[in-house]
Amino acid sequence: MRHFKFSYAFFILVSFILASQAQAYPDFIGYSYSSCITCHYNGLGGGGLNDYGRALYATEITARDPFFPKKMEEEEIAAKSGFLGSKPMPWWIRPGLKYRGLWLQMDPGSKASMERFINMQNDVNLTFFGDKKQTYTLVTTTSYTGIEPYYGKTNTWFAKEYYIRWKKSNNFWLYVGQMDKAFGIRNVDHTAVNRKAITLGQFDQSQGVIAHFTYPDWDVAVNAFFGNGAQEDAEKQKGFSVAGEYQVFEKFKIGGSALSSQSDLAKWNLLAFTTRMGLSKGSAIMAEAGFKEKTDKLANTKAQLGTYALVETMVNLTRGYNLLSVIEHSKSDISKSSSENMKWSLGALMFPLPRLELRAMATNAKTYTDSTGAQDAWALQGQIHVSY
Repeated sequence: MRHFKFSYAFFILVSFILASQAQAYPDFIGYSYSSCITCHYNGLGGGGLNDYGRALYATEITARDPFFPKKMEEEEIAAKSGFLGSKPMPWWIRPGLKYRGLWLQMDPGSKASMERFINMQNDVNLTFFGDKKQTYTLVTTTSYTGIEPYYGKTNTWFAKEYYIRWKKSNNFWLYVGQMDKAFGIRNVDHTAVNRKAITLGQFDQSQGVIAHFTYPDWDVAVNAFFGNGAQEDAEKQKGFSVAGEYQVFEKFKIGGSALSSQSDLAKWNLLAFTTRMGLSKGSAIMAEAGFKEKTDKLANTKAQLGTYALVETMVNLTRGYNLLSVIEHSKSDISKSSSENMKWSLGALMFPLPRLELRAMATNAKTYTDSTGAQDAWALQGQIHVSY
């Protein structure tokens, strides 16, 4: 068992050191798109795609056969990627829709096996421009919770994000409003160790200000924030963060992030190191490893310093079809004996049709403790993402 744990940890370390970059997902650095602002209205990634991002999604990410005839040029495919297809939208508005659903089966093949379907994301994006050069932009996302709670609310619509983007120059962007915090890699899996568990989940947007400086070889974002508008005052995490990346050479970036915040209930300090690298066209590997320190202010206990790491590899098999592997590790407290969690997910990431993404994954989770052992937890997942 100890030998297996060492091998697992060694694989993560080697993968992190050798990581090549990737993503409209951070993984898409494999297509030579290393800057999120190329495809997103938010320069740090996530949220709605701009016109170029929609065209890229249709002409490079999505499978061509059998939906598009061979005689159709890529320019024609790109022209059909708008919200109304090839019909132009007014210059001052860009709408978008996003749905993500998850079929989950726990303990497949056992008598205790359970299945459920979760509506993970139901977003309506509306982006407004103050001028044709898009110097001033208002970005909004309205979401529906379903049965998954949003700060105690269920089955209701809510304002997930709303912020003004000011393009001061090609190298300086300012964001003011409610949005995702600037930290780490914004991968789509909000349950991953570098997201929800460290206050960076699907609904952890915060009101604040982000100053984003971006250049060909490096970019830095500085974020001051003071809590989500839907939270009670005692829950609101107020603080600051900084995140940056440097391009060592084409399709290879290294970066770091730091965050410090506190509410009346808890205090958080985060530190992370990231890397993204493109391999062959469409293939990439990215990694994030960091420290997480949490202080429970109500219990008045000593701060717990833990660690986490994520390594994600995407291998392009053919246009629209990819092999996806994700390895995650977390430990809640490194100063004393505490549980250690490992998870490996392996499966397919597919873009068979325009605006459609499918995932089929198998996951294996392990928990290690010094005193007891636990059986592996297996699960099967099927996901459908519709972006319009």
